[in-house]
Amino acid sequence: MTIPRKEFAKPKTLKGLQDMRTSAGYLSGKNGQVEAHKLHMRLCVLEMERHRRDQERRVALERANKCEARCRVLDEEVRALLNVMQRPEAAAPSVVVTPSGRSVPRATGPVQPPFTHLY
Repeated sequence: MTIPRKEFAKPKTLKGLQDMRTSAGYLSGKNGQVEAHKLHMRLCVLEMERHRRDQERRVALERANKCEARCRVLDEEVRALLNVMQRPEAAAPSVVVTPSGRSVPRATGPVQPPFTHLY
């Protein structure tokens, strides 16, 4: 009785840069003529990409505008708190309402701002 031999797979050939497929001549047909359906398909692809880019740009601008608006609110709140800290005791209320609607108790005694830059 003979032992059956395994068939070994052929070794894979290594492919180089010359073997890569590209779409360089994708739109050109016979004799340099461009087929109409390929032109229409290419136009559709370009229009879809343009639409996607417009959506991305619109969303990014909305985020940037929201960030800027929030920074303006924060600046107003910081200014309001600094104004309260600099008021004389008699004129300052015991509770301060900031532009964002938060109630902050007024500090008693002299208070130094925690930072030196101006807003």
